[in-house]
Amino acid sequence: MEDAEMQSQGNDVATPRRLYRRELPGAGFVCIDVTDGAEEAGTGVPRESSRIRVYVERRANAARRVGHEPPVVAEFEGDDLTPALGELYRLASDNVALARALLEWQTRRPKDRLAD
Repeated sequence: MEDAEMQSQGNDVATPRRLYRRELPGAGFVCIDVTDGAEEAGTGVPRESSRIRVYVERRANAARRVGHEPPVVAEFEGDDLTPALGELYRLASDNVALARALLEWQTRRPKDRLAD
């Protein structure tokens, strides 16, 4: 089946656009992606603004990434021209700030998932 045909068959969820990516020392990478305000993840409820997310993929082996969502350490709604994008870029380009954001992300996780 052609890609265009697959996209037109009820796939209303917008595909993120990559704004930034860099490899992390040791393993993994950090990215900033923007998802246009098409639909809130399968709810059918339209969003007026875009969502911009910073996430950290810690797994070096791509096979180990299957079935796991990387931690989203920061996000906001707005367009990709907003001044807040500069703050997200500074976070994504600073290893110490990313480490702090990952620690904060871990404290927000439900206790039963900590064993993962």
